[in-house]
Amino acid sequence: MNARLLATFLCLGAGSTGCVIEDNSPRYPGDVRLMWTFAGARCDEARDIRGVDITIDGELLENGGQYPCQANGFDGIILHDFAPGVYSFSAVGVDYNNVARFTYSGTFRVDGDVSVNIDLAPNGGQGSSYAYVNWLFPTEVGSQYPTCRQAGVVSVDARVDDGAWANFPCIDGSEGNSVSTPPLAPGQHYLEVVALDVDGLPVYYYGGAFTSQSGAPVSVTAETYAIGGAAVGWVFYEAGNPHSLSCGQAGVTEVGINFQDIYTGLWVYGVEGQWFSCNESPAVFEFLRPGRYFVSFKASGTGGRFYESRSDLPPYDVFAHDFPQADEALDASLFRVR
Repeated sequence: MNARLLATFLCLGAGSTGCVIEDNSPRYPGDVRLMWTFAGARCDEARDIRGVDITIDGELLENGGQYPCQANGFDGIILHDFAPGVYSFSAVGVDYNNVARFTYSGTFRVDGDVSVNIDLAPNGGQGSSYAYVNWLFPTEVGSQYPTCRQAGVVSVDARVDDGAWANFPCIDGSEGNSVSTPPLAPGQHYLEVVALDVDGLPVYYYGGAFTSQSGAPVSVTAETYAIGGAAVGWVFYEAGNPHSLSCGQAGVTEVGINFQDIYTGLWVYGVEGQWFSCNESPAVFEFLRPGRYFVSFKASGTGGRFYESRSDLPPYDVFAHDFPQADEALDASLFRVR
C-alpha cells in the first residue's frame, strides 16, 4: 500500500473529523511515451503525413522536436529523463511539403514513466473534415491495375470544388499511397483528378462527388478513365443569306455546346451543356471519354433570334490520348430557326 493510501486508511480509522492528509510522498522523474493518431487515423493510413513536430514549454528536444510519423512500427516517440511536474505541449502533423495539416495542444504530468495518447485534429477549425485520395488507372477485366509507370503517368493534378489545382507525383496517390485534401466543411464535395504523362499532357481523368464527415477522414478512390479531346468551331447563317454572320451581326454573345453519345443517348454535359463566349471559337475540350458523339450547338441572339446546328451534322469521333488543336477544329454551321 502506498503512503497516501495508508494515510487515508489511518485517518478514516481514527474517526476524527479534523484529520488532515498531507501528501509528502516523493515525486519521480520519468520517460514520456507520446502516441499519436490523426483524426483517428494511424500513420500508415495518413500517408501524406511525414512527421510530427513537438514543442514542450521550457524543454529543448532532440532534432528540434521534429520526429518521423512512424519509427520501427511505432506511431509516436519516447522522450527520456523528464523531471517530475506538469508540462504544457503542442504537436503539429506536417506533410512532405512541411505544411501543417493537424494540430494538438495539452498537458501531461510526470511522476515516473508516463504514456500520453494524443489525437491530432485537422487544421481549419472545429467541425472541419478532409479526405484521403488515391487513384487507379484503367485495366482489363480480371487483371491488376497498372502502376504509374505502366500507365505512363508521371504526375497527377487534383482539386476539390473548383479550388486550386495541386500537383502530386503519381506514386503519392497510387500503389497503396494516398494524399489528403485541404480541410473541408462536412457535406458533399466534388473531386477532379487529371493524370499527366511525361510531356504534361492529360491522359486519364476522374470527376465525382463524395461526402465528408465532421472530424473524421473519408477515403476516396478516383477510378480514372482514358480521355481524348475535341475542337469545334461555329459560324452563323440566316435563311436566304449565303454569307456567314459575325457574332455581332447575329447578336450572339454566348454559344452552348454539348456532346451526345450516339450509342447510349446520354449527354456529356447534362441538359444545359457547356457555354463559351461567341468570339471564343473554336472551343477546345480535353476530358472526353473516347467514343462517337453527336455535337449540339445553340445560341440566342438579339431580337428573339435563336440559332442551332442542323441534325445532319456528322458525328464526332473522340480517340483516347488524342487532343485536336484549334487549327484542326470541326466548324459547325448554326442556322436561325426563329
